[in-house]
Amino acid sequence: MAGSKGSEHYSVRKLQLELAKNIHFRKLAVHKVTTNPGSKTPGLDKTLLTTNREKSEMVEKLREILIQAEKSKYKSTPVKRVMIPKANGKLRPLGIPTLQDRCLQALIKLVLEPLVEMTSDPNSYGFRPLRGAKNAIGSIRTLLQSGQESK
Repeated sequence: MAGSKGSEHYSVRKLQLELAKNIHFRKLAVHKVTTNPGSKTPGLDKTLLTTNREKSEMVEKLREILIQAEKSKYKSTPVKRVMIPKANGKLRPLGIPTLQDRCLQALIKLVLEPLVEMTSDPNSYGFRPLRGAKNAIGSIRTLLQSGQESK
């Protein structure tokens, strides 16, 4: 498409950064993290976001982190490693980021996911929002019944 701007274009990147700095996006990211059941499990810093004040402070901290990241001065904190039991009796490692890093991840996901979804393969179902194995099976069934090839 003539004149279209890809995801690497500076104007797209600039808009993504503006969205990430937007207070509504930052509030939504903190809300998503703090309403998740895992929000009661702290990372290595032992910090939890339980009060409205702590949540508001995190919303502002996210903006500071983005400014630091623009200058290549942000580094995520180490991940807490715990071993959890599997059904077969063995243990598997689980990494638990700090709530600050989880909020930052949620914010970046809010900004990037729409672009990723617009450009993803329509026949891809793994680890995608509102898609899963049942959707893939349904698509395969439809294709087999119609006799068409996948696009």
